[in-house]
Amino acid sequence: MIPILTALNNGQLFTLQAYHVREQLIQFRKGRSFLCPACKAPVVLKVGTTKIPHFSHLQQYACTPGSEPETQLHLLGKSRLASFFHEKNIPAQIEKYLPPIKQRPDLLVKNSAIEFQCSALPIEQVLKRSQGYEKTGINAIWIRGLEHTPATGMGIFQIRPFERAMFRSASLHPHLLHFNPHLSLFIYYSNLFYVQGNRWIGKASLLPADAQSFPFAVPKMAAKKEYAQAIALMRIENNKFVRSQLFAKNRMRNPFWRLSYELQLEREAIPEIFGLPLAGGHLLTEHPIIWQMKAALMIESGKPADTLLTEGLVKLAPAGVDVPSLTKVLLAYETLYRKCRSASFPEVVDISYHLLAKAWEN
Repeated sequence: MIPILTALNNGQLFTLQAYHVREQLIQFRKGRSFLCPACKAPVVLKVGTTKIPHFSHLQQYACTPGSEPETQLHLLGKSRLASFFHEKNIPAQIEKYLPPIKQRPDLLVKNSAIEFQCSALPIEQVLKRSQGYEKTGINAIWIRGLEHTPATGMGIFQIRPFERAMFRSASLHPHLLHFNPHLSLFIYYSNLFYVQGNRWIGKASLLPADAQSFPFAVPKMAAKKEYAQAIALMRIENNKFVRSQLFAKNRMRNPFWRLSYELQLEREAIPEIFGLPLAGGHLLTEHPIIWQMKAALMIESGKPADTLLTEGLVKLAPAGVDVPSLTKVLLAYETLYRKCRSASFPEVVDISYHLLAKAWEN
């Protein structure tokens, strides 16, 4: 059975809203009949004491277009987001079925399909849904559902591949938007710097729903003090990575050992010029130390850093990589490397922050 928040009553679409009180909904259940907007099968209005009010298909009917199993967090999130738009006098359609692409966004607001995603799903599914909306001229906005509130400021985050596919904003400085329906609170992960695997360094910030706008607010670039904190966190991650490489068995094939040898570096004291957090570094799936050492080797051999891209010598993110953005990342590191080979660490921070600011201008 699929719980939904909208149903047809006498041919008119009826949506359950946060302002509907329990007694009112009980009267609706007694005096009205409801049908599923997608399959036109009968649905029952459930008004319990533990779950939020919703419509549910009868067992003998099946309806699956654009749907997946609902959680209470998902139902509550859709309801609270609908209330958010209602309070701002912005028309929002909940669970409107789109026959041409057989998809049902959680909310359709103006020309945007809002997907409130609470559970993990294959990255292919995120991309397929986004592409489906794009075919019909609709902008997909993914919002990750959260039940907890992270500490604000710079920190280490776990961001899985399907969440990465939900990134918003420019390719060089994306952000991930969350919503906690229990607190009516928007949560941003921004100023993201990729480390390795699912580990990222970034800034968490909070925005109450009554202070949010639509189109949704876009986070600002980190202040220099915050960027210094990101560098400090990255240094810790870099030290962990280097220690892990010291025990590598097949050193002839190990990129860290080979690059250290070719650049004539002391393996246990890698210079601070390697492993820096840069805007757009997430477009490469290698650890920042590795791809930046590769770039340095290319520069030392008399070639521009973006030769790594043209010759296929770096590992790229599986989806969403555009060549111009990746070229900017590699050339930004080339500028940093040329200026900072013999610079003090504070100078490295100053120059890298300046390059970060340039990336945010685009």
